[in-house]
Amino acid sequence: MTNDDSGWRDGPLGDFVRRYIDRVVNQRDLTAVDDMVSSEYRGSGPEWATDIDELREFYVDQMRNRPDWRIEVQGSVELGDSVVVRALAGGTVTVDGVSRRKNLEWLSHYRVLDRRITEINILSIKPLALD
Repeated sequence: MTNDDSGWRDGPLGDFVRRYIDRVVNQRDLTAVDDMVSSEYRGSGPEWATDIDELREFYVDQMRNRPDWRIEVQGSVELGDSVVVRALAGGTVTVDGVSRRKNLEWLSHYRVLDRRITEINILSIKPLALD
């Protein structure tokens, strides 16, 4: 069975999720949450936002405590209304006034309905060694 036969593809929803990640994380544009996430949003995963208010607060905290944090999407797979993203993330993390570099790889699931993200589920996070 080929990817085309299975329905797996990288397409418009994958591009949409990539734009969201770029805007909200790499460009630090909080308006992306209002523009691209449903008010009915639900999320799950370790230390992850479960509703829209927590999601906004997560990004505000990230901008404050991870001032140079960036995410590079390594790949995405799309099926129906779901997009699974594999990405590398890294930058300076400040905890209790102490700053240090941190890199990680993560896998997440996004559900997109009517051009709005309705779910983000963090599936796996793996810390990476620093260079």
